[in-house]
Amino acid sequence: MDQTSEEARAEALALLEALNDKQLEAHWNFGPTTGAVLRAVAANPDRVRCATGYVSPDDEFPATSTVYVRPPRPFRISVGPSQFYGPFPGDDDYDEDEKYVHPDWCECSDLLRYTREELGLDQKYAPDEILPDGPRWLPPDSDLGEPDQWLRLWWD
Repeated sequence: MDQTSEEARAEALALLEALNDKQLEAHWNFGPTTGAVLRAVAANPDRVRCATGYVSPDDEFPATSTVYVRPPRPFRISVGPSQFYGPFPGDDDYDEDEKYVHPDWCECSDLLRYTREELGLDQKYAPDEILPDGPRWLPPDSDLGEPDQWLRLWWD
């Protein structure tokens, strides 16, 4: 489905109105809550997208496992399976012995800080994967950049 920024914003706002508080607090594993994702899409549809087609007021647990982010600058990311384990560094239950060891050049912590502080995503843990991959439903003549300018954050 091709979706302009304004269509994505309108759909996110409609879902924010339609979902109850319990549904807005739903989250997939330790990913961001449905409410936080929808608020991020509504506020920044040119920077954040999710598969809103999978979010329905009819669902008791309308959560999404994937969020697409187009950061304002490229971030160098160490891509690999199971990149992360556990909560963010600095969180109370962070265990230094269970962290994924990133190369010195990897900027994933900067990206995740951006998603929390600037976009308002409230994920408890870092995603299982961060991959360069854009939403498939971007219009081909979109001003939203190419798919490779987006990052797919996925919580398994």
